[in-house]
Amino acid sequence: MSNRTLHENIQNDVDRRSAVERLVHIVDVPTFLSTMWIAVLLANLFRDVHEILRPGFVEELADEGTVYGTTVSDATLVVSGIVLILLVSTVVLARFLPRRSNRRVNVVAAVAMSGGVLASWPKDADDLLFGTVQLAAAALIVAVCVAWRESTDPAVEHLAPVTS
Repeated sequence: MSNRTLHENIQNDVDRRSAVERLVHIVDVPTFLSTMWIAVLLANLFRDVHEILRPGFVEELADEGTVYGTTVSDATLVVSGIVLILLVSTVVLARFLPRRSNRRVNVVAAVAMSGGVLASWPKDADDLLFGTVQLAAAALIVAVCVAWRESTDPAVEHLAPVTS
């Protein structure tokens, strides 16, 4: 038997939770996931815009069909386009899918995006920064999906039976 007060016991339970578990309890998870995907896509867009402004980038791509010595083939463009469409659709799907499907779609998209970032690991400092942000966001998305349980879903909490 503990000599602690109810408040102390509750506080200990809260202290034992990880930061991600606390986050899942205070935010609307679908909205959070959708917002994270928008941030990832904006980081990707700004990295690409920043890369186009690099002197010689357009000439290298047009003349040699390479970026930093890596050949850009039609297959590479198709696969990149498919992954990009998956990420764009995840922005919308994260808002509307049921929890279980939502968790799966977000984890698959985060792994796919991480694979793309790692496969074309950044070659210069600015790309390294954008790539690191994208990988950190993917890790946070996966962590939130793992911590997101039915009992933490605000949409389900109001359906819990009321005991009197």
